[in-house]
Order: sequence, then structure tokens, then C-alpha cells
Amino acid sequence: MTSSNHSPDINNQAAKLLEDPSFSIVDREEFVRLAGVVIANTNDIVVITDIPIDDQEPRIVYVNEAFVRETGYAPHEVLGKNPRMLQGPRSDPETKNRIFKALGEWKHIREEILNYRKNGEEFWQELNIFPIANESGWFTHWVSIQRDITERKVSEKIIFETKNRLELAARAGGVGIWEYDFFNNRLVWDGQMLKLYGITRDQFTGTYADWAERLHRDDRESAESAITKALEGASEFNTQFRTIWPDGSIHFIRGLALVERDADNKPLRMVGTNWEITELVQAKTDAESALNIKTQFLMNMSHEIRTPMTGIIGLSALALYEPLSPVVREYLQGIESSAKLLLEIVNDILDFSKLEADKAHINTAPFTIEDLFTRVRALFLESAKAKGLQLNLICNLEPKTQLIGDFFNLSLVVNNLVGNAIKFTEQGSVDLSIQTLKLENSTLTLRFTVKDSGIGISQEAQQKVLEPFAQADGSISRRFGGTGLGLTIGNRILELMGSKLNIHSIEGQGSSFSFDLVLVQERRK
Repeated sequence: MTSSNHSPDINNQAAKLLEDPSFSIVDREEFVRLAGVVIANTNDIVVITDIPIDDQEPRIVYVNEAFVRETGYAPHEVLGKNPRMLQGPRSDPETKNRIFKALGEWKHIREEILNYRKNGEEFWQELNIFPIANESGWFTHWVSIQRDITERKVSEKIIFETKNRLELAARAGGVGIWEYDFFNNRLVWDGQMLKLYGITRDQFTGTYADWAERLHRDDRESAESAITKALEGASEFNTQFRTIWPDGSIHFIRGLALVERDADNKPLRMVGTNWEITELVQAKTDAESALNIKTQFLMNMSHEIRTPMTGIIGLSALALYEPLSPVVREYLQGIESSAKLLLEIVNDILDFSKLEADKAHINTAPFTIEDLFTRVRALFLESAKAKGLQLNLICNLEPKTQLIGDFFNLSLVVNNLVGNAIKFTEQGSVDLSIQTLKLENSTLTLRFTVKDSGIGISQEAQQKVLEPFAQADGSISRRFGGTGLGLTIGNRILELMGSKLNIHSIEGQGSSFSFDLVLVQERRK
């Protein structure tokens, strides 16, 4: 030891502790007995070592029950040994040097060190080491109070590693992290946030106003409203806004945040993220523009084709009324049939283009089930008869009941389903049934079902028949014709009307397509 191991103050402090009635009212002998019991039974490890008068190393002269329990050593295995026996290959050398230096200077020291149990298992300890003097003031022993902090150190390591991973992920993803303290009006940004707003650390004052003033003037109100609603608990902060950089450039930002609240549900702070979506927004705009151009082209071309095609169909029909040779009549019937098929394809493409461009709208007006049945008969009765099929129209509602809904789009869906059913059915029947599911006041829920005894659809194919241009089998289009758009169009129209198409089919036995629709029953005056 380099310094003197004498301290008269230590003796005075110990005597004062024993004699001061504010600490104890028992005599010295009883105090020592009680202290011994406490030391022996405390949950913290207590190790006492002597201070040799020569160059020998300090020896352990006392360990309590907690030491035995925590380290796995029996008292006889450690008494007389140096405390360094608990250290091992991963005990930090710098920490050991600081402890050795403090001991050499007779100083009180607190340290955290990785030690080893008897079985070689590592565990972390918080050491509180101080010297003890005799009545003459000479240091005679070191007392080390040790607490197991392994769980805390493991938790700290997990938190540290998680924080590092999150920061790495945030940097890799270009995500900025921010925190806003409401009471102190203190806004904390990490380095990535500064990059997202095009500024340096010295340009950021750390206030709410500093953020708000950097928003595009057309987005500031909505962004601040989103924060207000999040604070009120009305909604989460999940919004998009534009920022203006000091160089005048405009950048799109996506913001997401959580509000931390106290026990009374009052907001304390917000913690959130920002990331730039400028390229994503531009890509979306470009894609929408390209889609609009494509859709407009298809719509224009469809209109251009429909006009002469309608003329061909009309003139073919008129020509068929004239006296014709069998060969010419067959040619004209072929022309009329092909023209109708082509017109059907053009109509499907036009309807699909409108849906893709979001130009399809729901328009409500009064109609009756009888109106729907009349249209279905007019369009499909002859074609069903031509194939020897029975077309059945069934409804448990009075057919002349006045309803309010989108008759045009409802007819389009039903016509697609009935037309498909007749196309893919060679024998048997096609049934259109309308069933009342629920009536509340004037609100009526109806189930529309189109059932056939046709070729059916395999379970695998049912997963894709609602996709654009998809058919159950590649041979279907060659055998029956069509674009594969009918079910797609029908389902998308139903989605606009708040419904969806349900499919039940067994290959080789037939198919059933159904949807539920909420309509208003018009009150009779």
C-alpha cells in the first residue's frame, strides 16, 4: 500500500455511531450482536478481508450466507484466499486497476465488475468497498458489500443493442426520429430528421414553431389538425405533408407518432418518425397519369369501334329480312354473330377502362324487380332457348315493389352473370333468384343468386377468376370466346355498391354466383 493506513477520523466516526442515540439506543455489545445478525442474513453479499502488515495479499476472513448462495463456494473454500479468485478472463482489466488503485490509497470505491461463480458462470456485481479502522485509527480490514446486478446489465445490453439496431435501421431506411415535450415546448430531432428538412443542427431551434414554419402553407393546417386530434385521442398521428427546404425545393414527408399519457390520460409527449416519400408520390403521379392516358385511349378507341360495329350489326339484321340464297344468308349470319361478339368485347373493355379510371359512379333511382326481370328476358330468353336451356327468374318479393338503387349497374352485374351462365351451360337450366334477407324500416337487404348447371370451376381456378382477363382454363376463351373481364367488372361494380361477389362451384356440376345488396324500399304515398 502506498499511503498511510492510519486514519484517526475513522475511529471517531465509529465511536459516534455507537454512542449517538439517534442511531441506536442499545449498548455496544448488543449493537455488535445485532449488526452481526444483519450482516449474516442480508440479501447482499458481504465479504471482509484483512489488511496484511507486510507484502502479503489481503485474505478473505469473513463471508455471509448470501456469498455462499450467490457464488456457490462454501466458506472453507474461500476463507484465507484473495478476493481476486472471483475474477476471470472477461473481468475488465481497467476496472480491476481502479479497484487496486483505490485500495492502495485507502479510499472508498464503487465499481461494477464481471465476476465468476464456482461453476464458471458469469455474473455482474456492484461493489461497494471501504476500509475499517481499529480504535487507534489504523486500517485493519476492507469490507466489500456486493449486489448481483446481472439482470440489470442484461437488460441494459438488450436495450443498447436494440437501440443500435433501431438507429441502424432508421438510418438505412432514411427514417428520422423525433420527440416533442408539450410542457416545455421542446422538440428533439435526430440527425436524420435534420436531413429530411434540409437543415443543419445550428439551424434548428428545437421548438414546435420551427417545425410548423417549415411546412408547405397548403399543408400546415391539416398537419397541425392531425396533431391536435392525436392529442385529443380522436385518432393516431398518421399523415402526409410537404416541407419546403431552405433552397426552396418541396419534399413530401410521411409522419407517424404515438402519444404518451399520464395516469389521468393527459398527453405528456409525442414520439414519432418521419420519412421522405417524394419519389413514391412522383411515381404514383406518373403511374396515374400513364393509366389515365391508357384508359382515355381505350375509351376513345372503344367508342370509335362501337359506332361502325353497331352499323354492321344493324345492316346485317336488315339484310337478313331480304330474300337471300342459303349461302349468302349463312355469310350474313356469321357477320352478325361475329360483330355482336366483337361488340361484347369492346363493351367489356370500355366498362373495365371506366372502372380502372374511377369514372364509374353510383346513381340511384326508383325501379322494380319486374324491370330487372324484363331486361333479363329481353336479352337472354332467346339465346337460352336456342341452347335448349330453361331460364328461371325467381323472387320472394312482390316483383312490382318500388326500390331505390343503381338499376343500371345492378343490371350490368346481373346481365354479366346470366350471360356467362348461359355461355358456359350446355344443358339444364340457368336460375336468377332474388331472396329477401332482412327488412328494417325501409331498408331492404336482398340476395341475388345466378345458378347454372354448366361446366363449373375448379377450386384452384376460383382463386383467380375475379382477376382481369383471367379465365378458369386457357381453352375456355378458345371454346367459348370472351375477354375474361365479365366477373372482374361485376365484382368491382359490387365493391362500389358496398358488396362483393361470392362464388360456389363444383367442376363438371355447375356454378353459383351470389351477392347481397342493400336497397331502399320506396314508401307508397
